[in-house]
Amino acid sequence: MMRPLWLTPHRAMIPAPHLPTSPESEMYIAMNRFRVTPQNAEAFEALWLGRDSHLKEMDGFVEFHMLRGPETEGAILYASHTVWASEDAFRAWTRSDAFRAAHKGAGATAKLHEGAPTFEGFSTIQHIT
Repeated sequence: MMRPLWLTPHRAMIPAPHLPTSPESEMYIAMNRFRVTPQNAEAFEALWLGRDSHLKEMDGFVEFHMLRGPETEGAILYASHTVWASEDAFRAWTRSDAFRAAHKGAGATAKLHEGAPTFEGFSTIQHIT
């Protein structure tokens, strides 16, 4: 059985071998983008604000942000933005009981957004604080 694209982690960027690596360059950012109609925005936000993500239970979890972007072409862009210590930590999350618990019933809420979420995964090449 194939997993939906948004559940399939992938490396969006592979660092060039000539670039120096550091612990900072090992971070991995996982994002899902959602397009939500304005009439569903309140329910979509309430769903995210009220859910138990189970992220804090996971080794390698750094931080999570749910972002609201601009409204264009009749939909509001949202993005879930999760920072992990490494891509391996993210992959472990996608195979965990915590992941299954956090995404239980996700199909029932699909009516709140247009189509499937778009997954994007990024390995960091620079981190400035």
